[in-house]
This record gives sequence, C-alpha cells and structure tokens, in this order.
Amino acid sequence: MVKRKILRGGVSAILAFALTVSLAACGGGEGSSQTAEAPAGDVQEEAAASEEAGATQAAESAEVDPYGPVSEPVTLHIGRSEDTGVTYLDGQDSSNNYLVNHISEQLGVEFVYDFSVANDTYETKVSMAITSGEMPDVMTVNESQLRQLVAAGAVEDMTDAYNTYASDNLKAAYDTTSGISFGNVTFGGRVMAMPSISPGADGIPMLFVRGDWMEELGLEAPETVDDIVAIVNAFKEEKGATNGLVVSSNIVSDGGNNAYGIDALFAMYDSYPKHFVTDADGNIVYGSNTAETRTALEEIRKLVEAGVIDSSFVVRDSTTCEEIVTSGQAGIFFGAWWNMNWPLNNMLADDPSVYWNCYLAPLTEDGVYNTSMISPSSSYLVVKAGSSDAVKEAVIKTMNYQFDIDQDQGVSLKADPSDPYSWTMMPFSLLLSRYDDKEAKALAALAVINGEAEESSLSGEALQWYESYMAAEEDVAAANAANNVAGWAYVRAAGLLGEEAENMNQVFDASYSQTESMDSKWATLEKLEDETFLKILNGEAGIEAFDDYVEQWNALGGTDILAELEALEQ
Repeated sequence: MVKRKILRGGVSAILAFALTVSLAACGGGEGSSQTAEAPAGDVQEEAAASEEAGATQAAESAEVDPYGPVSEPVTLHIGRSEDTGVTYLDGQDSSNNYLVNHISEQLGVEFVYDFSVANDTYETKVSMAITSGEMPDVMTVNESQLRQLVAAGAVEDMTDAYNTYASDNLKAAYDTTSGISFGNVTFGGRVMAMPSISPGADGIPMLFVRGDWMEELGLEAPETVDDIVAIVNAFKEEKGATNGLVVSSNIVSDGGNNAYGIDALFAMYDSYPKHFVTDADGNIVYGSNTAETRTALEEIRKLVEAGVIDSSFVVRDSTTCEEIVTSGQAGIFFGAWWNMNWPLNNMLADDPSVYWNCYLAPLTEDGVYNTSMISPSSSYLVVKAGSSDAVKEAVIKTMNYQFDIDQDQGVSLKADPSDPYSWTMMPFSLLLSRYDDKEAKALAALAVINGEAEESSLSGEALQWYESYMAAEEDVAAANAANNVAGWAYVRAAGLLGEEAENMNQVFDASYSQTESMDSKWATLEKLEDETFLKILNGEAGIEAFDDYVEQWNALGGTDILAELEALEQ
C-alpha cells in the first residue's frame, strides 16, 4: 500500500531545518554527493559556531538593494534555449528586447549569449559545452548534468550570493516549494545551483465536461467512476458523441500537464505510475509497480471493454484527441488547469454557447481526491567555477527581475498593452514562478468577484485574470473576439484547485532525483512499462503481464535505481 505523503501547507520539519541551514551560510562539508539535508548533529554544531557570523551577514544583507546596480560592471556570458514560438517587436530578438534591455539598464549588466539554440537541441549543446570545457558563465542544466558538474568542481557555490542578493519576492517563491527545490541542488550543505520553479497546479489532473450538455440533460456533477460512465453514456445517447472519455496513448506522466491522460483514474486506486513513492514500511518504491497499480489496470481495462474509453486510444496522440474534443465528437476528458482556455476556448469562435465545467473527480470512497504532485524544479541555473562575486551578484539580481517581471506579465514595461510577452524573452532560460502561483492568483480574483475584497487589492496577472473573467461573464462572444477569455478560464479552473485544496490528498514523491543508473537505463525501462500497460488496457495481454513486467523492470536496472534513490535520501 502506498504511504500518503501530504505537504499541503508550510514546510516539513526536516526540510525546513535543512533549508534554513543551507541558506544561512553556516558552513558544510566539501564533498560532491547530493543531499537534501545535513546530518542533524553537524548542523547544530555549525549553527552554534557561526551564529555571530550569521548575524553580521544578515546586517550586511539588509543594506543591499536586490534591484540595484551590481557592485562593478559585469558582462554575463550566457548559454540559453531559444523559444522559437515567441514573437518580438520589429527590430527586436532574444538578445535585444524591451525586457532584456530593462534588466541590463537597471543592473549595469551586459548580457552576451555565447549560444542560444532551439529547445530541442539545447541539452545536446550543453553536453558539448561541458565536454569541451568551454562553458559560458551561466546556463541551465538538467539534474544529471548538475551532478556531473558538481563532482568535477566546475560550478560556483551560490549559497552566500542567494542569501545576500535575493529579493524577498524571490525568497518567498522558493519557500512555496517546501524545501524540495533547494533539496535538489544542495551538495554537502551548500547550494550549488539555482533551481527553476514550476507551478504545482500543472501536475494536478482535472476532469473537463461539456457544461452546456450537462445542463441540457440535467446531469449532476460527477464524483465517482460510475458518475463518469453515466455522463459518457448520456453524451453518446443524447448528444450523438461518437467518443467517450477521450484518452491518448500517453496515459500517465511524471511531469504534469498531461492532457488526455488518465492519471486521475489510477490515483483513485492509490496508484501513482511514473512516480517514486513511499510504501507502508517507509521504503521507496516505483509507483508503476505496486499492487495498487495492478488493481487500477484491471479496473480501467473494464472501462475500455465497456467502450467508455475507445480502444483506439493506444494509437492516439494529443493532436488527435484535441480534434475529437473541439469538433464536438466527445464532451469529457482529463487535462490540466490551462486546458480550460486552450483548446476549449477555441470552440467559442464557432459557437459562444459552448461551455465547459471542470471537476476534481473521481473521488475515493472517503470522498478525497488523490493526486500525485510534480517536482517544483526540473532545470538548474549554474555559474561556472572561477566566476567573480560580481558575476554571482548579477545572476541573483537578474533572477529577482525575471521573477517580478513574469508575475506582472511584463505589463509595467510594455510601451503598448499589445506588445508581445513571454518569460522566455528574458536572459535566463529559467522559469521562476511560485508552486502555488495559479491557485493563489485565481483565489485572489475570486475574492473580488465574490465581494470579499476590493479590486485595488489585485495586481499583475491576478488583476488580468479578474478583468478577463468580468468581461467574459458580461459577454463571452465579445470577450472572445477581443482575445480576452483566458483569464476567465483560468479563474474557474485554478480557482477550483485552490478551493478544494483541503479535500485533496497531495502525494509528493519520496524522491525526485535522477540517479546514475537512470541516465543509462531509464529509456529501456520506460519503454517496457509503456508497452506493457497499453497492451493490458487494450486487451492484448492479460493482467499477468504486469507481474512479468515488474520482474523484468527489476532485473533490467530497476533494483539498482531504487537502491540509489534510497542512498540519496539517507
């Protein structure tokens, strides 16, 4: 049985303690092994020995302007991924645009891109830079590359720079990750990279249902699998839907944003495929290999047999699923909070009466919504070893600006409201959000909508969402024509996540680490898993194939991976 690990609010005691120590510059060993926390005895001794030094540093930090010019002129050489889908103002590009230029002017920092390549070639470019030894001053890396660089002594310790120069806003954002983000980059008690922060809402699946059809047919909000089955059958019989619950071949995901997946169906059975979780005995296990997952596969197979899930899902990609949904061939699927806007709002142009509802379903017998939670961080900004203190200062201060600008969606810097904006236009290819970002903004907007707060309390993206919501509620067709329905969609979807937070069993991974064996063996293991699960669900193989799969998974390197994860968590 999977042991539930709930971190709804605040920081767990161990992680909080480790984070405090690692960021208070209390020392720590030199070693290169990764650890999310330092041994308690060592931590206490170090904390006592450096109390006076810490107080001095705190006083000095209080005098630092986190948004002020760097202490000396700096040219930052950067390696970055290029978002090829972003548009710029005429004459501007990724190295010369109103966002980059503003940060440069405020800090007195010149940004030079040693390389800026498309996302799909970026990881290869980084590997080449590491192998050649010709690294830029700053670039983002994955966890495997980070481990390699730390072991080689190739990156700078960022602990003191973060402590000294990080803004209150940036620190508060990292606090929302409950210590997980800094646990990923802490080696020997020191912060060796700056982690990205993605919104946790991206990892929580939601059930989207055609609300206009529900109202017409008098259907109640779904809570159970039986309710979902009833909705599917009603849509087929009464609305001519040719498809049931729309599912793609990508049935589960470890990184969230899984439109047309069925992660929520697995989770109802306390099953969390693709995630490393803790069992009842406190051991790390692979969620795809548990008894709960075996049960879930058997039960979901029944939905395929009954036609609730079309058996052709095994060859469908997300594009095909989108076409099925937006063409009216189906009215129910699982997706991410942002699906309420895209692709669903695309349907408004043809028919403004189309309306979608979202739900957290199916619930367990206890009335709880189970969901796995994604890691807050998936990429890490490193600074090349030998870089000056001024370079590290420039890096942290640039991050301060990137976070604040993205929270405002660049509005305060735009010469015209229609000017294009994307966080990928800024110098560092590092997403800096808050783990609770989407829920918090939606709840803030809802407080005003419900008369519990004044509009003046809103700013940045929360204000934009509120204005979009009000415009769409007044005239959705006009709002859609003005391209102003996104916030309306986000308030409804992310708002539900915020309102139902206390009714969720949010299961965090026992470890989000990428081990050495995973670097070489994961592709083989994942292919084995994906093929086996699809065959079981489609009836090409019986449930006994699950047992064979688990045995093969362990033999092909899974046992080694579990042992490595346990060692990392010691």
